Amino acid sequence: MKGKIMIKLEGTKFIDISYTLKNKMPADPALKLPTLEFFSNVGVNGQLHNLEVISYCPHTGTHMDSPFHVDINGESIEKLEPTLLIGPAVVVSLNCSDKRPYVITAEIIKNWEKSNIEIQKGDAVLLHTGHSKYWELGREEYIEKGYVSLSTDLAEYFVDKGIRFIGLESISVDGPETGTKVHKILLGNNIYIVENLTNLDKIESKRCTTIGTFPAVKGASAVWIRLLALV
Repeated sequence: MKGKIMIKLEGTKFIDISYTLKNKMPADPALKLPTLEFFSNVGVNGQLHNLEVISYCPHTGTHMDSPFHVDINGESIEKLEPTLLIGPAVVVSLNCSDKRPYVITAEIIKNWEKSNIEIQKGDAVLLHTGHSKYWELGREEYIEKGYVSLSTDLAEYFVDKGIRFIGLESISVDGPETGTKVHKILLGNNIYIVENLTNLDKIESKRCTTIGTFPAVKGASAVWIRLLALV
């Protein structure tokens, strides 16, 4: 998305759809959870500042994947358009959080569109499935008992639609059956992936505006983000 972006903020309600990033949050056990260590504390040994080192894997918490995540020749984070998280979004509400694991197919989304509104080119799609209710219960409930993912035909449908990015409440657009196929279809067509969203139930309309951005970390395969929904 290039050019001037105008957003009217007067009378707008902001909903934070990102998690607080902390050491104890559900994540794949292969990933390093964030640690925060202070090497300077105000008042200790004459120090004047609080200074810390944060170490983490960016595929934890609310984050966005870059094409480099699944393609050695794909673009890393610093090469992505910094405004790609800013723009119109459709909130697709599906009652499927109790059907774990659950795969959302193209047919499910097409049927939702027939009963609600059509997803337009340039929209972000926020999948409200209710899965975020398992976040505070830990890794077993949020991940190991199954989560909501996407089918490859849905990924291809989103490519045909020309959406901007897909956001969901679980750890991955891919389930165990698809490996990295959904990632590759979406990211290979410049449709970016935002995982581990929350508070989508607080967006009371089917359309909203998303706003957020990310640091330009050279060579990174993913990055933590702070994403807001404006309604």
